Amino acid sequence: MIGDVLFLNSWQTSPAELAQVLRLRPGVHIVHRVDGSAQDYGRYDHGDARQGGVNRFADLTIFQSHYCRHSTREKYPVIFNDGPVIHNPVDIECFTPEGPKLDLPRGPRIACVSWSANPMKGASQIYATARQHEDVVFVLCGPYPDAPALPNLRCLGTLGRSELARALRSCNALLTFSRNEACPNHVLEGLASGLPVLYHASGAMEELIGECGFPVQVSTFAGKLQRILRERETLAKRARRRAVREFTAETIFASYLEAISQIIDSRPRVPIWRRMLHAHIGSRFHVKRRLFGGVSSRFWRFYFGA
Repeated sequence: MIGDVLFLNSWQTSPAELAQVLRLRPGVHIVHRVDGSAQDYGRYDHGDARQGGVNRFADLTIFQSHYCRHSTREKYPVIFNDGPVIHNPVDIECFTPEGPKLDLPRGPRIACVSWSANPMKGASQIYATARQHEDVVFVLCGPYPDAPALPNLRCLGTLGRSELARALRSCNALLTFSRNEACPNHVLEGLASGLPVLYHASGAMEELIGECGFPVQVSTFAGKLQRILRERETLAKRARRRAVREFTAETIFASYLEAISQIIDSRPRVPIWRRMLHAHIGSRFHVKRRLFGGVSSRFWRFYFGA
């Protein structure tokens, strides 16, 4: 019989919330999916402290990408347990080259997608590129509150899945200057839509995109775009093929189930009594090392079993 599994996502769950669960189900198997370091994304809301505290109790740690593992275990060492890399899935039925398209001006059309106005998403570089290339239409999908009033910018705002899929397949390529992304969904959706990707060489971009695009800077955009347009048919087929081969829901979910099946019949990695200790007192400390002040590292290891 399969036991209970508590699936935690990145820095969204606090150690105090974990303590509430452990009071009720101290033997639950804990699977922690790590998105990346909050600091690496430019967030300083104690997100790394939260996910570090939670990860101490994880029976299985899953990283979104090899870069995600690097960013959380080496660049910003906040995750203590190693584990497999399993990329995000993409809906290849929704995001596909075939289907309805937007009525956009003739000429090169470049999709730009973001779900946040975080400066690290690279909006300013998109605007700089648009100013230098008036003959190229830049289709902005998502929140771009400071977008300048340029005639070659089409600001569509935040879109639903089907509307985003329509916008993507209406373009010739995807452009992203986002930095330190662990496994950006908009890149996977672009690939599934048959879009070659021009990307800032950072984070997991090259890991995901492979031979389906090129690294780019504002100063090199013109030459890279011309190459995209020359090789558009080959690159588009390659992008779609990569998404279907590596990022389908069936492939990714099967990897999750296989990883979870390897721990489900085992005892929790952290003994039950230590879990119960956390359930009753850990939430008061918020399981943040800095709050323990002068408590020795020996006690810290004893408390967490790590």
